[in-house]
Amino acid sequence: MRVFNKRRVVVLPAIMLAAISAACGGDAESASPATAAPSGTTPSAVATLGTPEREIEVLMKDNVFEPTEIRLKVGEAVTINAKNVGAAMHNMRVLSNETEGKDFASAPMVNPGDDSQFVVQFSTAGTFKFQCDFHLPGMVGEIIVE
Repeated sequence: MRVFNKRRVVVLPAIMLAAISAACGGDAESASPATAAPSGTTPSAVATLGTPEREIEVLMKDNVFEPTEIRLKVGEAVTINAKNVGAAMHNMRVLSNETEGKDFASAPMVNPGDDSQFVVQFSTAGTFKFQCDFHLPGMVGEIIVE
């Protein structure tokens, strides 16, 4: 007959929870805009982003962005402040192309009343689509890089 050690039953889950919490520490909102990595990039890729030259506020309303079109210059680093002024959760993801090779994105979920900042910079001219992953196909826009 095997004896069950009650102390192990309580201590082991507590240790596992502490380890998981430590591994997941921090969130996208606490990262500074200049160091927040674009979605799908490695931290070393952040070093290639320039210092943001200006900030653009994008309002995320229920199923629409405002503005739906943003114009940038090639090489211009811009902080986008994606602000949720709607009643539902949203996000903002700028879709990559083969030339740029990466997406730029807000936090995965921006709750009503919250905002999320991230930096975008494009090395080539073109039109780059952005979207809210939760409200397709209607909640979309584009960044035109000249």
